[in-house]
Parts: sequence; C-alpha cells; structure tokens
Amino acid sequence: MLVRIAFLATFALLFLTEPTEAGKFQPQEFNSQQYRAQEYMSPTWPALLRSMIRFGAIDMTSDSNLLDEYAQATECELYEAFYPNDFKWQQVRRALKESIQKNVATFPVAFYHTSKAQLGRYDFDQQLFRFTKKTTLKGVNAIYLYAVSGLGCGVSETKYLPRSFRAVLTSILYLEGLPLSESDARELIARMDAEGNKDRIIYVRFNVHIVYIEPYMKIEDKTDATIVRYGQPNSHVAKEVRLDARLDSIIFYEDKKMTKPIYTYAP
Repeated sequence: MLVRIAFLATFALLFLTEPTEAGKFQPQEFNSQQYRAQEYMSPTWPALLRSMIRFGAIDMTSDSNLLDEYAQATECELYEAFYPNDFKWQQVRRALKESIQKNVATFPVAFYHTSKAQLGRYDFDQQLFRFTKKTTLKGVNAIYLYAVSGLGCGVSETKYLPRSFRAVLTSILYLEGLPLSESDARELIARMDAEGNKDRIIYVRFNVHIVYIEPYMKIEDKTDATIVRYGQPNSHVAKEVRLDARLDSIIFYEDKKMTKPIYTYAP
C-alpha cells in the first residue's frame, strides 16, 4: 500500500547505514493503481485505523500510547526490530508521524463486507426470491466489519487501540428478497442445481461509505486515576468503534468467487 511504502522509504533513509539484528528495511516499488482512498477496501485493522485518522477520530501524533500501538498494528516487523531501543524508537515515532501527516488524505473512507444468504421459495405474485428467515435482510442497521483476533503483533499485546469495528447504517435496510423475473429465477435454480448448490446459497457484498466517526479518546476512570483507557464517549462496548456509514450498494452473486452477479441493490 502507498502508506506503508512511503513510510518505509522515509524510514530507510534514517537507518540505511545502521544494520540491525532484524536487518534493514528496503523501500518497495509502488503500483499507483493498487490503492485509491475512494475504493471499497477490505476491512483490515490497519485500514480501519487509518480511516479513523482521516476522520479526526483518533490522534496518533500527540499520544505515544496510541502511536506505539499503531506501529504494532501497521508495521509489526518495524515494531519488533526497533521498539527495544529507546532512542531508535523515538526516531521511528517521528517518521511515523511524518508519514501520517503526509498520507492522511489517501487514507480509506469506503469498505466492503462479504457474507452469505440463502434463497427460500420463489414468490410468483411479487416476482422475487425471498430470503430464508435465518438470512433475512429486514431491519438491518449495522454491519460488523472487523474484529482483531490474537495479540496483533507477535507477543506484544495492544491495550489501548480499538479491536472491533461496527458500521452503523444511516438508514435501516429492509430487503425481502431478490427481484427476479420468473424466467431468470428458473434459470438461476437450474444453474445452482448443476453446481450442486441444493441449499440455494448466494454470496453477498455490502459496499459502505464512512460518513462520520465519533472521536476515540482517553477516558478518565473516576474510581482509579492510575487506570488508562480509551474509547468513544457514547460507546458501551470496550475497544469497539462505531463508524456511521452510508450503504452504497449490495451485490448478490451466485458463486463464491463473486464473479457472477445476480442482482445489485442500490438504496
């Protein structure tokens, strides 16, 4: 990604003549078509943290706790190699801050989420394939984009950064099924039968655009001043971030690789 490559290039200038036990970091070639801020990105921990930075929801540049853990999440090899050395790590911090300030305008604002759905009976009167009760899309107002599993970087545990991300939709989703003509529905079922898809499973991609993120900040513990914790003031779930998001579209596919679209829903 552009952000990582730009940072490694800056960092390489700092330590090019200082070999370390972990080796030297070499700048990599960058493909300008690989990353665009407006594209729908896979929701990863680094990408979501960068989105928070872009929306001003988290300040990595003035809080060493958050900055150090940001390095764990986005530059694990770098963290493991240089964090034990106080003075080199301070240089890394400066390089990280410069990288953030330089690249913040390219940080992502749109993500996709993939899931499955199951088609039930075809409604001949309404001309649509209804979803089964287990996979209904009626009354949906939130999508869990990502949750961090494990420690995140080697044996180093993160104490302050958010570890789960929930997109709350600006409008409640209410979709009873896939609008398909009788002939299209018949052909779809025939293809599913030919592929052995007797359970009528389809694959779903939600495309969402972040519109606002409540600030994630240090919160005072009124019972013990020595306890340091962070969160969104209006969140009641520890280390979870709410991202207000607009649903741009939902694309339904008949294949797991998502190359054969059936229907696109646009609110």
